[in-house]
Amino acid sequence: MATVLLIGFGLLLLLNVPVSFALAIASLAALTYGGLPVTLVVQKMTASMDSFVLLAVPFFLLAGHLMGRSGIARDIVDFADSLVGWLRGGLAHANIASGTLMGGMTGSAVAEASSTGGALIPPMIAKGYDPPFTAAITASASTIAVMVPPSIPMIIFAVVTGVSVGDLFIGGVIPGILMALALMITSWLFAVGRGYPRGPRPSLRSIGRATRASIWGLFMPLVIIGSIRFGIATPTEASVVAVLYALFVGRYVYRAIAWRDIPGIVQDASITTGMVMLMIAAASLYGLIVTREQIPQAAAQMIMEITRDPYLVLILILGVYLVAGMFLDLGANVIILVPVLWPLVKNLQIDPVQFGIVTVLGLSIGLITPPVGASLFVTCGIAKTNLLEGSRAVIPFIVALLLVTLLIIFFPGVATWLPYSSKG
Repeated sequence: MATVLLIGFGLLLLLNVPVSFALAIASLAALTYGGLPVTLVVQKMTASMDSFVLLAVPFFLLAGHLMGRSGIARDIVDFADSLVGWLRGGLAHANIASGTLMGGMTGSAVAEASSTGGALIPPMIAKGYDPPFTAAITASASTIAVMVPPSIPMIIFAVVTGVSVGDLFIGGVIPGILMALALMITSWLFAVGRGYPRGPRPSLRSIGRATRASIWGLFMPLVIIGSIRFGIATPTEASVVAVLYALFVGRYVYRAIAWRDIPGIVQDASITTGMVMLMIAAASLYGLIVTREQIPQAAAQMIMEITRDPYLVLILILGVYLVAGMFLDLGANVIILVPVLWPLVKNLQIDPVQFGIVTVLGLSIGLITPPVGASLFVTCGIAKTNLLEGSRAVIPFIVALLLVTLLIIFFPGVATWLPYSSKG
């Protein structure tokens, strides 16, 4: 069955069939080849989506769409610019800072790349920044969106493994900050070398004005993180609160959302939700085949014959993630790879939160590497530069993100201290 699954999945991908459909069709073919009843397919796919944790996906996506429609991105960009715009290469730093803040609203790297790129790439180019550099820095900053809560890939990881979503959300905060710092240092080195401009040093009054204008947007990530961190709400409950908060801000504070706009916003969020859920349902069939064929056990045995050192194992896994991320979407890779690697991780007693953070961060690098590189593709389009030049410009930022990933591998406390400290 495993051979039929892998060959079928590969052929369908080559025919440009969407990943979720390719996974479902290949799995169905493998199950039929193995003589299993077709009724099992419907039962398994339905059961995989019957999860309280998965309710957070549509609500967080809806909250992100509501905040995006409210026009708050502009105020977030102005706030970020007031804080770091005075540094050498100020707009690049503002790009990273705004990407970090916006990530706490969208949970999607591609959505963040699109919104921040549309707001900052044109003025960066107008001020003398090279188009490939602007595309590369914007795409790189967008990867922070899947690290800071609410992260949709982390929810998928939690469903696949059973790890607490709350622990993953909180565990991603410090790595997300480190990612931003690493990208800012890299940007500063480029800015100094190329003589990119710096903005005027802001006054306390201008910072205060920018803070007041963006306070409603800045408060939303605090609502999500705070409610989970202090046990006030589960991630699913926090997602509902995020929707109500986003609706209130967009409708009554910014007055940018009319009641007639709600059906369209819900429809957009529903389409994205459907894509995620279909992939999870298809993955349930894949997981059934993987389990029956004992693929995880074989993979674990093969890796442990090479090394049993947890650090080296995580580095090997990171290498797999980097290659896989070049060809498949982040969510699809989580669904396909994690079930195979999870037994090995448990056997070696690698911390599950650490593994989750390394997984999401390692696979997020695929968002900025060709040939898939969804975030880089979006930002290159906005910057009107070709993908090859953007790919060259993004290499130093990939190195910076790899260094952060290695830091988390060798110092697990970077990811685990914050979630576990709340448990005393």
